[in-house]
Amino acid sequence: MRHFFRRGGTSSIDEVEARIVQMLHDGRAVYDAATGAVFGGGKSKATKNEVRSTDHGINVAQQEVRRSLVLHASVGGTIDVPLVLAYMSVVKDVERIGDYAKNLYDLAKFGVNFEGADDYDVLARYHAAVAQLIDDAAEVFAERDVEKSQKLIDKADGFLREYDKLTKAAYLSEGLPSDAVARALYYRYLKRITAHVMNLMTSLVMPIDRLDYYDEAPSDRP
Repeated sequence: MRHFFRRGGTSSIDEVEARIVQMLHDGRAVYDAATGAVFGGGKSKATKNEVRSTDHGINVAQQEVRRSLVLHASVGGTIDVPLVLAYMSVVKDVERIGDYAKNLYDLAKFGVNFEGADDYDVLARYHAAVAQLIDDAAEVFAERDVEKSQKLIDKADGFLREYDKLTKAAYLSEGLPSDAVARALYYRYLKRITAHVMNLMTSLVMPIDRLDYYDEAPSDRP
């Protein structure tokens, strides 16, 4: 879709795309700070300030992207209307990555610490998977690579099912209630970040009416 609608006067769209990529990098920074606290770092004023200030910067960037898109749609010449609508939609998904990463820091504020846990390897594996997903999405979006985008969507869709199983397993566990709640929320937040990354990828491979549905259950998607 993107290549078809990129016709003339693309400098402002290029700037929007660059800003979206930077938002992804900033979302990864929030994610790293928040998960670092959960995996042994603990809460601190410095980490809290980093999480909040970086997330605030993402929010500001979202507003600037939307203003740029409105401006692009208002000027004369050829206007990439479907592309403008697509980016208006998915920039919210990029912003939500920072929000859910910030929620992960809330777990540390509550005293959650996965360091030394019996299931540490599993927790850490999925932590790394989401970090890599954000990095891959930034690279794929910057390259405008349709084929890689679809592969990333398919790969991440498998993770969504795994997060559901892990959340259910936490609910059914017989250990401390605090451990079950911590893991259920952890995997829930990872699932939401993954879904919003996937929604961004839809802007490369799907028509405008089919964007933004990977945060729905597969049975509820169009």
